[in-house]
Amino acid sequence: MFKQVMKKIGVIVLALTLLILDLTLLGAFPLLTQDGKFSLVEQIGYGVWALGSLAIFIVIAYRFKLLSLKEINWRRLVAIASLNLVIFFLGDLLGYFVGQLTHNAAMEHQDTLKKIFIHVPTYLQFAVVGFIIPVMEEIVFRGLLAKVLFGKYFKTGLVISSLFFMAGHSAFTPQTIVIYGIVSAGYAVTYYKTKHIEYSMGVHILNNSISVLLSLFV
Repeated sequence: MFKQVMKKIGVIVLALTLLILDLTLLGAFPLLTQDGKFSLVEQIGYGVWALGSLAIFIVIAYRFKLLSLKEINWRRLVAIASLNLVIFFLGDLLGYFVGQLTHNAAMEHQDTLKKIFIHVPTYLQFAVVGFIIPVMEEIVFRGLLAKVLFGKYFKTGLVISSLFFMAGHSAFTPQTIVIYGIVSAGYAVTYYKTKHIEYSMGVHILNNSISVLLSLFV
C-alpha cells in the first residue's frame, strides 16, 4: 500500500516537473539570447521537447486509465464548454469588482506570462499555452492528483487539487482567488459530473486558447 502511494506521488512529481519546465523553457529561450528573440532552431528544439513531454503525459494518462476518447460526445463537450465559458466570464467580472473593492486589481500571473511570452511566436503560444499545457494540467491536477492518488476519496481530491491549481496560478489575492477559484471549480465539476477527463480538458483548452487570443489585443 505504502509503495503504491509513493509510486503515484513519484509520477505526480515527475509530471509537475515536466509541466513547470515546459512553461519555463518557453519563456527562457528568448531571454538567453542577445537579441531577445526566439530563433528558428530554438523553436524547433522547444517544439520537440514540448511534444515529447505531451507524449509522456499521454502515456501516463493511458497507464492510469484516465483517457478514453472513444466515449466522448462532441456535442455534449461543446455545450459544457460553452456553459463554462459563460460562468468564467461572469467570474472575471466578479473578480474585477472584488479587485476594485479591495484596491488590489493586480493579476500577477497574467502579467508575468505576458512579459515572458512577449518574444514567443503566436503559433507557439497557441500550441503550448492553448493546447499542450491545458492537457498536461488536467492530467496532473484532476487526473493524477484527484483521481489516482485520492482514489475513493475523489471529491476530496478534487477540492485539494483545485487549491493546488489555484496556488500554481498565484491566486493569493481576493481578486485572483475569485477568478481562479471559479475556473478551477469549473474544471473540477466538469470532470466529476462527466466522469471523463477529456471534457475538462476540452473546457480548459478552449478557455486558454481564448485567453491567448485576447492577450494579442489587450
